Amino acid sequence: MSLVNVFATSRRVVVLTDTSLYNATGRIIGFDQKTVGVASWNGALTFRGNAWGMCAGRELAERYGSFDEFVAQSGPEFEREHLGALAAGHLSGQTLIEVHVAGWSEREDRARAFVLRSPGAPGDHAPPYTWVEIEGAWHDDFDLMALCRLHRQGAEPDEDWTPETFDPLRHGIPLAEEQRRKGAAAWTGFGGRHVIGGELWLTVIDRDGARLGPIHEWPDIAGEPIQPAPFDDSRWPKAVPCGIAWSYVKFMAAVAAGAINVDTFEVDHAKLAALETTHGRPAAGMSRQERRAAKAQARKVPAHAR
Repeated sequence: MSLVNVFATSRRVVVLTDTSLYNATGRIIGFDQKTVGVASWNGALTFRGNAWGMCAGRELAERYGSFDEFVAQSGPEFEREHLGALAAGHLSGQTLIEVHVAGWSEREDRARAFVLRSPGAPGDHAPPYTWVEIEGAWHDDFDLMALCRLHRQGAEPDEDWTPETFDPLRHGIPLAEEQRRKGAAAWTGFGGRHVIGGELWLTVIDRDGARLGPIHEWPDIAGEPIQPAPFDDSRWPKAVPCGIAWSYVKFMAAVAAGAINVDTFEVDHAKLAALETTHGRPAAGMSRQERRAAKAQARKVPAHAR
């Protein structure tokens, strides 16, 4: 699978992708651009999964005269052609596809982004081959510790970036660096291997069109596995999700001790009390207001599997 980060607002959609192509052993077989502009209308497509999706998506996109028509009508065509390719044995290995599209909607007079998946691809509980709108920020699944470091990377101490203020260079490159260090999910067939590399490409879609280009390069070599640089924790801000009035040290200790449910932000008071001697009072846990703020913060970057 590949890196795909989408930051969608009514004014613009920002997409970040990598360029590495690799075989079943995880070794790089080459590099290629995974986001392509569309000649027939103002938009771009990004692909993950089997390379068939890229070829089919490019051809399908050009059959439509507008972004709105493509989103409204192309789902059944993806289904028919993907199932036909599977039945004919044209796909091998990991056969799932995931397609992202971003464009300027003339009907709505704003930027929009969507994702479509084949059956078996983890994600939202939507019917397969259906375009699901992306609102806000979308990127790969991270644990709470990574969310603390990444979602605030480059932000001021008491300020968090949002899809509106996201800066591809200031925030996007550190985000991609951490994603590169995380091994692929087991379901992809590349469990534990590093699969993000080559170049980091930026795509911006707004009223004026789609603009694409590389903004960062990794020292990956064809024929070799991807080998991320060692993680340097000192480079990352010591920050907790907005709305939690705890020190960073206490918060991360509570996460490590299992005192915080990272899905609900509920606190296990018995486990939290055991941390008092090291991290001091109070051990009463987060207030209802703090939990609500933390949950809202986590929803800004929905968790999606690779």
